[in-house]
Amino acid sequence: MADTALMPIPGQFDPVPTPREITPRADGRIDLIGLPKKRIAELFEAAGLDAKAAKLRSKQVFHWLYHRGVTDFDAMTDIAKTMRPWLSERFVIGRPEIVEAQHSSDGTRKWLLKTDDDQEYEMVFIPDADRGTLCVSSQVGCTL
Repeated sequence: MADTALMPIPGQFDPVPTPREITPRADGRIDLIGLPKKRIAELFEAAGLDAKAAKLRSKQVFHWLYHRGVTDFDAMTDIAKTMRPWLSERFVIGRPEIVEAQHSSDGTRKWLLKTDDDQEYEMVFIPDADRGTLCVSSQVGCTL
């Protein structure tokens, strides 16, 4: 199965995926959120899996992250129990925590989110009749 295709934007050029830098956390683990399957496979291979196993595991992990919404390697039941600690030692699933949520009468929603390293940022959803706009702050320290 190919990586998820990007949704076309009417009247606009289709977005081009921009790879993000891989910055290990203070504990040395790498956050898998936001990475395409191919990059996850490369990281698994660099961490010691052979190419075939890395490709299979990246497909499984990607499915659990983006189709099932799992936030813990131990919940990935089609991955061998002996493999799950190996994943947890090297990688992390860094989803933000919702600190505060606000809903406006016009349908606008605001969230204050916190990363696993305690940095806070804001996200706002602005609904429209036929679409919606999601704004995510590019700076930490923003408050509601």
